[in-house]
Amino acid sequence: MTINAEITPSTGENVEDSSFRSLESKAVRGTYFVTISYGLALVLRLVSSIVLSRLFAPELFGVLALVTTIVSGMYLFSHIGLQDSIIQDPRGDNPTFLNTAWTVQVIRGMGLFLVTIPLAWPVARFYHDSRLLWVLPALGLGNAIAGLTSSSLLTLARHMGVGKLSALELLQQFVQFAVTLIWALFQPSLMALVAGRLISELVRTILSYFMMPELRPRFTWDRESLRALVKFGRWILVGTALTFLASQSDRLILAKLISFQLLGVYGIAFQISDVPRQIILQFCGRVGFPFIARFSDRPRREYQDILLKYRMPVLAAGGLMLILVICTGDLFVTHVYDHRYHNAAWMIGILTVGLWHTLLYSTTNPAILSLQKAHYNALGYFVYCISLYLALPIGFHLLGMTGAVLAVAVADLPMYFVALYSAHREGIRLFAQDAWLTLAFIIALVAAVAIRSSLGFGSPFSGIRW
Repeated sequence: MTINAEITPSTGENVEDSSFRSLESKAVRGTYFVTISYGLALVLRLVSSIVLSRLFAPELFGVLALVTTIVSGMYLFSHIGLQDSIIQDPRGDNPTFLNTAWTVQVIRGMGLFLVTIPLAWPVARFYHDSRLLWVLPALGLGNAIAGLTSSSLLTLARHMGVGKLSALELLQQFVQFAVTLIWALFQPSLMALVAGRLISELVRTILSYFMMPELRPRFTWDRESLRALVKFGRWILVGTALTFLASQSDRLILAKLISFQLLGVYGIAFQISDVPRQIILQFCGRVGFPFIARFSDRPRREYQDILLKYRMPVLAAGGLMLILVICTGDLFVTHVYDHRYHNAAWMIGILTVGLWHTLLYSTTNPAILSLQKAHYNALGYFVYCISLYLALPIGFHLLGMTGAVLAVAVADLPMYFVALYSAHREGIRLFAQDAWLTLAFIIALVAAVAIRSSLGFGSPFSGIRW
């Protein structure tokens, strides 16, 4: 590959270096937006969780968690990476290509909703709960609404328009909380939780058409564009289907093993422990992937150096967030949440420690994806899926709920080794960085736990029920 070494007349600066610095500056701004917006979203989410936990019984959150998992699974089983295609394809700004992707998005959303109607009866029968007959189609309607969102969101994702995207999602979250709260003050029922989801999705869809008013999506069916979308997305489809089976099946399995009440408590523990991972995923999806994808045609050594430089501060920040959650999560639950949810405290430390290797592969996968090697991700999630389906029932059988939580925490470890192997196959060496950062994480965690114990709060793992 020949690199253009053109020099700009005004500054004498190499065009390649100027382009890199421009993208890096944009990525830094995007990082600020992700940090600030997700920080605000986190505060809102915690306030929402605390307030609503005092209005709703854990059982209702358990039912909602189960149905949300099923609806999310249907979404992932039909996911062909439209946004990822727009980001990485040179034709991502072409109106025909963009409108074809939007048309597929609309058809998919409507199809998912229609499938939930006949699916509701067997699901309700399997879990022995008649409420699922109406809750499943009601939440499924959200997929149809989301499918109608403007193609401007795809374009903003391609060009790292993180500020607008973050503001829209923050507003959506606020609307969901406000509608649920107001409804619950009059009737704290499942309908209040469902209404909050649907109305907030509708608001997001309407506002998406004002994000970039110059973009007006039209129904388009271009075969060449469709072939490109399907070619890139076929492994995305397999990978996301396996993602669901791996990362969401814990709720499906636990719903048969434990009560909806305990499932709701587990959901609170998972939500709190998952905060650092969600922040990293937000960054990787909105900033990391678009940034890295711009350099995928560089020589592997140069590409590796860029990737290592990008991962270092992300993983360091992620590790600090994990330690913070481990050392404060149980105290937060017992002092802030309604007493019905205190059983979640001992689960948080286990689940959060298990997220370190999750952060490692979450910052690797975007680099592999930008090289159009999505089949590696599919392989990783396949191994993850097998691991979870074996570990969770065995763990529950041997140690009850403690064994189940341990299984969820470690089940995705094989995913990391697949990501490391795939990076190595593509000429990217990450193990040394991962090893040093893992050692630093362990030392920092031990020190933080020691400080917490010396202050009289004991160990965050002392409440684990063996």
